[in-house]
Amino acid sequence: MSTSSEEQLLSYINQVTYYEQYIKDHPDYIFSGIYADEGISGTGLKKRDAFNQMMMDCEVGKIDMIITKSVSRFGRNTVDCLKSIRKLKEYGVNVLFEKEAIETMKAEGELLLTIMMALSQNESKVQSDNVKWGLRRRYEQGSVKSIPSGKFLGYDKDQKGNLVINEEQAKIIKRIYREFLMGYGYCNIADRLTKEGVSTEQNKNKWSWSVVRKILTNEKYKGDTLCQKTYNADYLTKRRAKNNGELPQPYFHNTHPAIIDKSQWKCVQLELARQKKFTADHYTSNCHKNNERLPMTSKMTCKHCGCTFVRREYFKKELQHQRYWCCGSFYKKGWDRKRDNINLSSDRPTSLFIEAWNYLIEYQQDIDLEAKGDESVLEKYRKEQLILLIQQYGRITEFDYPLMLQTLDHIEIANDGIATAIFLAGIQVKIDI
Repeated sequence: MSTSSEEQLLSYINQVTYYEQYIKDHPDYIFSGIYADEGISGTGLKKRDAFNQMMMDCEVGKIDMIITKSVSRFGRNTVDCLKSIRKLKEYGVNVLFEKEAIETMKAEGELLLTIMMALSQNESKVQSDNVKWGLRRRYEQGSVKSIPSGKFLGYDKDQKGNLVINEEQAKIIKRIYREFLMGYGYCNIADRLTKEGVSTEQNKNKWSWSVVRKILTNEKYKGDTLCQKTYNADYLTKRRAKNNGELPQPYFHNTHPAIIDKSQWKCVQLELARQKKFTADHYTSNCHKNNERLPMTSKMTCKHCGCTFVRREYFKKELQHQRYWCCGSFYKKGWDRKRDNINLSSDRPTSLFIEAWNYLIEYQQDIDLEAKGDESVLEKYRKEQLILLIQQYGRITEFDYPLMLQTLDHIEIANDGIATAIFLAGIQVKIDI
């Protein structure tokens, strides 16, 4: 059965009752049971548990005859169905298709089945195409009522099918956006939510970085709707594929209440683009490898090759177990080792940030933090945040991890003994290493 609507559910119950009575009315039949997949499509075998159980029972000799209403009830995938029929013939099991009056053990059975199954499969394709056509027409009209709210954190649906904000879940969405702009990466945010026991959209307590990323890139949180992000690439296997331009993607503004301000949403998208560029420019897979134990990981780069600095341990006996930071390319095959390699002591990276920050505090009157008309919304946001943080923190004597995340892009290390701290607001400070 292709759907589990109320009408088909009644049909399902009626069919089960009919065949139970049908077999009981034939004294030469021994009833072995009903095998029916309620509300499951017949275009594939993967999720048809009852069908697969029936095949196993036939294999071990529990069944010698199967009675089914029609070819379409047995299955609509011609290849899978014929394979199953041939297996059943090997097991010595006859299949009777009541509507078409076909028996598989008869000579003409397989030929007739092939024709009927091809027609049934084509019927499935036509039905699939009709459903797709209906969905696309609704997309074009701006309907968002087909969005599955059960897997959509932050929203519920009212009785009319409209999206309404779930206030408790909306707090989680706002927190994720806020923490991302504070410098925390996907994994960091996911770990924090998991440790606090916050529930996901599927009421699970384990958060993944991919779920966080999807939330950060979903335009629905700013009240808009992009339709047809994925599509059914195969009506038989039900395989979903990402829409990379194969089908039109209508975009509608203000289709439902927003949880995230459009300006903040835009800031997040620009920050995602900045991070993507950072990873490409500095040959790293992630610009959020740092944590409170190793706060400057991925935050220091080599001016000469662009690689990030890594923490190493000395091999010399007199320096054994002492750790230091150096350019990651120095140990990579094929990279230029002719240039001098700058090593930093284990705690020098954090002290470099402290010095750079205190320089900002001392010379803040000479730093231009006024927003320019041609700047992006993210650049303006970063300047506003830096002004607030300067007022909040003032000079510091100890390293502050959240402060570093919110303000520092990275520190560039040069072989001439100069480090350049590049802040997210576009300010650069040079420090002696």
